[in-house]
Amino acid sequence: MDIDMMSIGKRIKNRRKELKLTQTDIKRECGISSGALSEIENGNRTPSIITFQLLSQTLNCSMDWLATGNSSDAENISISECEDNLLKGFRELSEGDQDEIMEILNMKLRKAQRARRTSAKSSGLTDTGEANMVG
Repeated sequence: MDIDMMSIGKRIKNRRKELKLTQTDIKRECGISSGALSEIENGNRTPSIITFQLLSQTLNCSMDWLATGNSSDAENISISECEDNLLKGFRELSEGDQDEIMEILNMKLRKAQRARRTSAKSSGLTDTGEANMVG
């Protein structure tokens, strides 16, 4: 099987744009630089397997699809009734309204990420010997 990095890069870029994610969003989620992502998207760089997995998770698609454009999981994907209603409703909106919903979603996701980071940091700070003392 030939690996066509140009095709892989195009799928990554198109999927990122479809999800309205910037290279900075990918950098934040995957820990790779915008420059490295640009090189991957242009087919000039091969991502590590770990980066490839992170990209597939961030772009909400299978590694198989990223690599080949085909996915054996396509028939096996199931979404909840709530997710189905969200998707159907989203598709009925104008592009402007979709953009507004995406801005709200991104804001909520950033808020959740900050809360997770704050929680992780605070749990690390309270894990001292003194915190375990009984008074």
